[in-house]
Amino acid sequence: MIELISMFVLIVIIFLILFLLRKTIFLFGLFFKIFILFLLVCVVGSIIYGYVVVKDANDFKNHFGNSTSMVIVEQAANDTNNTETFLAGVMFNPERKTFNSMSKENLTDAEALYRAGKISMLGADYYKVFIIELKSFDEVKLYNISDQNVELSKEEIKTIMLSDNARETLAEIIAKKNGRDKNDVLKELSATNEGVKSYLLSYYLSTVFNPSNIAEFISQLKNNNIQVYNNTALFKAIKLVPQSLINIIVKK
Repeated sequence: MIELISMFVLIVIIFLILFLLRKTIFLFGLFFKIFILFLLVCVVGSIIYGYVVVKDANDFKNHFGNSTSMVIVEQAANDTNNTETFLAGVMFNPERKTFNSMSKENLTDAEALYRAGKISMLGADYYKVFIIELKSFDEVKLYNISDQNVELSKEEIKTIMLSDNARETLAEIIAKKNGRDKNDVLKELSATNEGVKSYLLSYYLSTVFNPSNIAEFISQLKNNNIQVYNNTALFKAIKLVPQSLINIIVKK
């Protein structure tokens, strides 16, 4: 937003300078008139776009906290898998403190919509849909997760996320670190495969989606590690703002 204001001020200053020097520079020529028209269009366009961004920001501020949104973790296409794969997902509402895992069937349906370029269709049921690249877990300041008296590193979290049997993979890690039998650990894990992944995803959300850590969210958004649907004016504008300016604004 500050960038838009700065651009507007710069355009006004240029306009005033050119207006004062119009006789000596352009001699009231056609080029001067065209240039003035262009400046006016830029000024009006900047004002309108700024208004849209502010309006969208207020909408997000007023509705995100009390609405249900969807968050999905995605494994990007690579050499071994030439298509994107949805690994885990949750539906959450901060105000109601609801946090529900997406079933395997829900993920499959959402993935099909995504590949067909129709993921925005989910916007009818959810305020926002956030798709997070798995590699984002490497880039954020995500502290080790303590569970079952063990600490899970980022690499172990990614291993569990990529596993087709997350519950068993988690049990293997816990058993190895505690010197226990895997089957005994499995008996203590009541969560489903989707539940295990959602549990780990909750730690990411508590870090990146924390209002006090907004710089992290913006950084991941600018790095294209987080996609937002519908991608409204606010999120498009954020990507235009230099990271250095964002760091100053949020006092990182």
